[in-house]
Amino acid sequence: MALVHVHGIGNRKADAVERSAALRDELLRRHLLPTTGHSPGALLSNPWWGELVSEPAWGWASLAPDDAESLGGGGQEPLEEAVAEALTDAVAGQQQRAAEQVLTATARVSLQRAIDLLALAGDDEEPEPGALAELVVFCARATAYWAEKTSEGTLGDGAAFFAWLVDVKEDDEFLDRLHDEIANWERRTGRGPVEAGTRSWESFGVASGLPACAVRAMHRLRAIEVSIRTRPLLAGVRRWAARPAALLLGDVMGYFAERGTLEAPGRIVERIAHSLDEAARDAALRGEPLVVLAHSMGGNIVHDMLSHFRPDVRVDLLVTVGTQVGLFEELKLFASSDRKVPNPRRPKVAALPNVGRWLNVLDRSDPLAFAAAPVFVGAEDLVFNTGAWWAHGGYLTSCDFHARLARRVGQPT
Repeated sequence: MALVHVHGIGNRKADAVERSAALRDELLRRHLLPTTGHSPGALLSNPWWGELVSEPAWGWASLAPDDAESLGGGGQEPLEEAVAEALTDAVAGQQQRAAEQVLTATARVSLQRAIDLLALAGDDEEPEPGALAELVVFCARATAYWAEKTSEGTLGDGAAFFAWLVDVKEDDEFLDRLHDEIANWERRTGRGPVEAGTRSWESFGVASGLPACAVRAMHRLRAIEVSIRTRPLLAGVRRWAARPAALLLGDVMGYFAERGTLEAPGRIVERIAHSLDEAARDAALRGEPLVVLAHSMGGNIVHDMLSHFRPDVRVDLLVTVGTQVGLFEELKLFASSDRKVPNPRRPKVAALPNVGRWLNVLDRSDPLAFAAAPVFVGAEDLVFNTGAWWAHGGYLTSCDFHARLARRVGQPT
């Protein structure tokens, strides 16, 4: 287990932890793990701490009574939320909303967002062996094509930039055309895999030349779009934000109330410490680096672990995403926090001696993400635009995020 992922807020049930986990892990295997020198068979550890936080006495009844307007997120799958958001943006951009044009309408606004939506739709409950990996490879190639053509989105995106999108009418046609555009670009530039070509996916038995998983993902998106066509897409949007905020408050207060001490650590601290110890031993046996990826509240827990509870654990690369570590240190909430810092001699908190490199990623539109570099020595703040309305949940299932993260990790500090 050379990579430990520590989840964020709202993961009180097992199915919430598993939701989109397969896609996230496959993207990590495709991008970050090879960059950090891990072997293809490197194991990923996903310790689940959400179940250890005390449950609210009235079962979150304070969020809204049963007869009130839905919060929009309680029971809706991430893919459904992503489709609803994509269609809302397509409508705002005056794109057509035909049932068979979910991907096409999204691509006309942002091609990269359509690629991420396709990857998320491929994370089926029971995928065929290797199918998700095949789709991730295809989406990685598509992301590389998009990044090169648009200079990572700085030159433009959507139909205003990719003229071929104007002529595409249906999702089937969009996938075929995207495949051929990628293959042609790879041949011209020599940037693609050795087997890249106009029909490089024919071995998977799909007439269009696409990976079968991509075609199934397209049909899954179509079914979801049909099921929500008649819903008011913007209904309850503001109320929806209340649930993540409440979950953050609940998880934050629950963790700090129950984290314990060095002599008597709490259950969450013990569980994360156990995963870190196992991963450290595995990394040492394999001769590979130890990488820790933490999202949201998971970043705060990891910082508490590495700065106070387990400073003996050596982490080669720490990646925090959408976290509040900088804010919580300003508020002096960590066990290692020193209220005498900052001062004229120490303007920042000293770098953790047991962390080789720390990357902190945030979306400026994410209200739960905070900078770390102004507070900590050695922290590198990186800004990433998820493109999602609720940016806090849009990092780890984005193909573009994983590709950019891997490239940055491969660069010197």
